[in-house]
Amino acid sequence: MKIYENIESERERIQNCIQKYGWTSDHNLDWFVYGKIKKDGIPTFVEFDDMSGLLVHRYSNEWRIWSDPLCNKENASEKISEFSQYAFKEGVGRVWCDDVSDVIYPELIKNNYLKIEDIYYSLSWPILNMETYDLNLPGGNLKEIRNARNKFYREHTLKSVDSIEFDKKNLHEIVENWKKAISAKEDIYDLKYHNAIENNFKGFITARVLVVDGNPVGFNAGYEVPNNPSRFAGVIGIHDYSIKDLGVISWLEDLEWIKKHNYKEVDLQGTENNQELKFKMQFGPIIERKTDCFSIIRR
Repeated sequence: MKIYENIESERERIQNCIQKYGWTSDHNLDWFVYGKIKKDGIPTFVEFDDMSGLLVHRYSNEWRIWSDPLCNKENASEKISEFSQYAFKEGVGRVWCDDVSDVIYPELIKNNYLKIEDIYYSLSWPILNMETYDLNLPGGNLKEIRNARNKFYREHTLKSVDSIEFDKKNLHEIVENWKKAISAKEDIYDLKYHNAIENNFKGFITARVLVVDGNPVGFNAGYEVPNNPSRFAGVIGIHDYSIKDLGVISWLEDLEWIKKHNYKEVDLQGTENNQELKFKMQFGPIIERKTDCFSIIRR
């Protein structure tokens, strides 16, 4: 096993691994680099002896695995186990598995060398067929969304503008206002959005700012899912909650852009079983996979 902390110098090595094994919408190298949850985090690539890999953020006393291992899917739990045992020998107190496929947890439970904590949260990942998605939003199940859209456009004007046309300060302010609006929720990880802004959304195909009545109030950004160019990952959808139904309009703007750029599918991203998932399911996606977040400690 080899550990690489200089991501830029090893970019070709890591991209080759992603090209061979990548498949989740989080298997994007730049999004991974942005995705640390604290400023002291170090994006790290773990390379196994068989040239498979693992994307990990290293912190002072814990390491956090980012999405599924870059390996054959049937070997995922083995790779996490191997890495965890290495981490504990290095003195790490805890290894987190962030949003890994739900088949991994029960496999790890069988490992007598590790102590697996209870699942912290689980997510469902809807995939929407864009070939059948109708921009007109027909049908009774979409009536409420359709009415909200129509009312919004009667009262407001919306422009979708490339993020490069805006000062980064404007985009950072959107993230800060978003954070304040949802401050009652736990685990608000806003650093990754600030990092994406600072790096001009490197690794993304598109980043568009939503301008309502002349004011920037949100932005949508995403990229193609690794090794699946017909599937788009709608990774970022941020807005400042300043206008009623702005969240609905942000979703519809994103789906319209994806539809017009001829993607066959869109990964709507992981969601807990709550109102947000209920909203997404109104559009008729299928739940393709489920993921868990949990931690591992030394037995």
